[in-house]
Amino acid sequence: MRRKDFLAMNAALLGGLALPLKGRPAASLREIEAAAGSGDEDALWAVLRGQFLLDPDWTYLNFGGLGACPLPVLNSLAEWSRVEERAPSAGHDAKRWNEVKAKLATLLGRSCRMEDLALIGGATEGVNMILNGLPLKKGDEVITSTHEHVAVHTALLNRMHKDGIVIRLFEPDIFSGRGNVDRIARLVNGRTRLIFISHVTCTTGQRFPEREISELARSRGIWFALDGAQAPVNVLFDIVDCGVDFYTCSAHKWMMGPKRTGFLYVRQGMLEALRPHATGGGSAERYDIETNEIVFYPTAQRYEYGTQNDALFYALGTAVDFVNAVGVERIWNRGRAMAERFYRGLRQIPDVDSVSPREEAWRSCMIGFRMKTHDFGAVNAHLAKDKIRVRPVSEGKLNAIRVSFFLNNRMEDVDKILDSLKKLAG
Repeated sequence: MRRKDFLAMNAALLGGLALPLKGRPAASLREIEAAAGSGDEDALWAVLRGQFLLDPDWTYLNFGGLGACPLPVLNSLAEWSRVEERAPSAGHDAKRWNEVKAKLATLLGRSCRMEDLALIGGATEGVNMILNGLPLKKGDEVITSTHEHVAVHTALLNRMHKDGIVIRLFEPDIFSGRGNVDRIARLVNGRTRLIFISHVTCTTGQRFPEREISELARSRGIWFALDGAQAPVNVLFDIVDCGVDFYTCSAHKWMMGPKRTGFLYVRQGMLEALRPHATGGGSAERYDIETNEIVFYPTAQRYEYGTQNDALFYALGTAVDFVNAVGVERIWNRGRAMAERFYRGLRQIPDVDSVSPREEAWRSCMIGFRMKTHDFGAVNAHLAKDKIRVRPVSEGKLNAIRVSFFLNNRMEDVDKILDSLKKLAG
């Protein structure tokens, strides 16, 4: 690739300029920033809704399951893929790679360092990095909840069958946030080595009291890890203030990044506790097979390995830019307003029970519910007939439905699903 072509492409992406996809206008990041600063909220959300290729005939209420990339991210991915194919290289531009980490660090909190972040393929990969990288042995106990994603439960079971660890379970308390801390505390004993739970559950959108749990873990010398797949942008938090030792997240949900992108966060000072469970080119500063020497990087880069699809992660950087152009707090306030309207509306429908937290402080932009008169499969099928996309929840034997509200939605979408449920309830 000629240098002038590369510089032109670089300047275009840095400026947020995106090539339009057929039949859909793509706003630049600068235009989105201008709309966000205009003071006209209705105009801003109209612009944002137009940045998704979501089927307009359907009401999409499942960003917690699988997010959609907005047009600037899709265009970034397409253009960087072309750049990669013009000049294929096994390595990547360390400067640009680290710029993506720096953007992520800023999104995750004022004191988060890019050196504490590794770019990985998603939360499932990160969960396995944590569970297989810690020196757990036979008889060591790990505390988790019954509401975890399949990635956590299967990775725990795999380690149990392989190494004989013991899994201790608690049922989440939806009535009291503090109750979850107490339930975990009752399971702690001298054999407890790790607490590994969701930051926000995939089942009901429940946020656990991460600071109080981290204080409990730290006081007992226990590692604390969070599956954060449902948290960044969905809830407001500072990753360092959480006090967590290890944190992993998929970026293809609320962060609107490409599929197969995510990150692993390792708290400063914890690198030696978490052994890389997979290594390759990029993991070590140096190695010598003849002298048996290997020296890993003194940062979370040690958890990155092998040939990467750089375009995915450069587009992730664009996704972070997109989030920042709108504003995390503005996105949060918008989603929560719709989620709370839905939560209140559920109480007006006969035979419907919300399974999300009773205390508002622990609710997110996802609300779970079930109907006494209808199986969750029947509820899902009914909503699908009305072209409403939600997520059935079988985890924890809930037999519930989970609804996500995000910047692609409007208050009319809340009313639409409530009306559909009222019709089903008769």
